[in-house]
Amino acid sequence: MPLTYTRLAKPGDVDAIFDIIQQAVAYLGSQNSPQWQGTAEPKRDEFINDIQEGTVYVLIHNHAIAGVGKLVPGPEQAYEDIDGSWLGNEQQYMTLHRIAIDGNVRGQGLAHQLIHDLVLLSLDHGYRDIRIDTHEINQGMQKTVKKAGFEYRGHVLMPVPNGDRLAFQLLLTD
Repeated sequence: MPLTYTRLAKPGDVDAIFDIIQQAVAYLGSQNSPQWQGTAEPKRDEFINDIQEGTVYVLIHNHAIAGVGKLVPGPEQAYEDIDGSWLGNEQQYMTLHRIAIDGNVRGQGLAHQLIHDLVLLSLDHGYRDIRIDTHEINQGMQKTVKKAGFEYRGHVLMPVPNGDRLAFQLLLTD
């Protein structure tokens, strides 16, 4: 069984990360999802900056980068107003963004593993309230976040590029 774990991204990981992002953009497009399409496509320079800020993580599977995700401490404006409600009364929360898995290993449960690891990292950083959103067409990510224990909480009200986003939350207790 191959070793799988998540670690903080390094500057030398940018090519592999961006390759995975490009695959994800193409995959979402093939699913007729407008998420990450056109001008909303994640940019390479954004990942370079995010790596320098220490917010990007990579999933290592079988000694290679197989996934990418980003942890951003909140509050975050897009999550302040939703058509719905958040659980609990946490003032600070962690958001998960830009989750993507290499197309060569898609379907092996690695997105679930990456989200699980990012939840543990959030907890290690002192966050018990963890949030994520995805496009309403992105059924695969919705299934993955629900499997990871996140609950649907409503729609993000702040306009985001290329359509409506569904908001999910995982609230960990002591």
